[in-house]
Amino acid sequence: MSNNNEATQTLAQLMAVAATDEPMVFQGPTEAYGQIGIYGGHFLGQALAAAFETVEEPKLAHSFHAYFLKAGDPSAELLYHVKSLRDSRGGATRSISARQNGNDVFHMTASFKLSEEGDEHQKTAPQVDSADQIIAGREARGEPQFPFPVVKGGRVEMEFASPSFRDFDRKNEPILQTWMRVPNAEHLSARMRQVVMAFLSDGTLMFNSVLPHGKPFETHRLTSLDQSTWFHRDTNPGNWMLFDQRSTAAADGRGMNEGEIYTADGHIIMTCAQESMLRRMTPRS
Repeated sequence: MSNNNEATQTLAQLMAVAATDEPMVFQGPTEAYGQIGIYGGHFLGQALAAAFETVEEPKLAHSFHAYFLKAGDPSAELLYHVKSLRDSRGGATRSISARQNGNDVFHMTASFKLSEEGDEHQKTAPQVDSADQIIAGREARGEPQFPFPVVKGGRVEMEFASPSFRDFDRKNEPILQTWMRVPNAEHLSARMRQVVMAFLSDGTLMFNSVLPHGKPFETHRLTSLDQSTWFHRDTNPGNWMLFDQRSTAAADGRGMNEGEIYTADGHIIMTCAQESMLRRMTPRS
């Protein structure tokens, strides 16, 4: 079920999965995202959508932990096999494997719970120029929008709130910040809002670890290896959100990246951590 109508298909429609004749198996549309093949967030969002199909309402996700096993093939059928690991009155846990051509290409374990009231605290959100200020400045300079893979088809709007990895000064701390939002997301269900946020949670995370050493796909080969994400509160992804990211370490051909997603008024929505491959490319002779 490939995507042949990218100009009109919304992100929520792209993330939706369909039941098959086999119980607990769901089919998802595919999409090509340039040289990265199938974007990691595509797997994250659709796997969460498949899990939701088997979880009793009104439980929502509170975390997922995922491994990217092989590069996805946009031309091959994409099936999500869901296994129930736990069901209780207040929670549920699911294992989800994405398969193409009979091989597992992605695996996720996701946990769900009923919403509840509780104590709250959070780290302070960084102070950056607003998305509107950044867009106005970029347009005044006559600069085009950065070609993020996830903005394909106009499904996502994204702007750098920090220097991009093309403009980064290696003497600085390896930090990327992006504003992002999803057009026409105001009427999504709570579950689909989480699916959309899972898609966004991959974002530019893996690019943080290359910042002190070079440029993505020019000096280094990069790919996401695994990712863990925690949901803290609901949000409308149609509003601008700040993804504050950084790399905390690099060693053994791997980079460690982490970040938080905030509402524009500073409330934390999600925490994300991702390990990525970081291998220097052999210079061409």
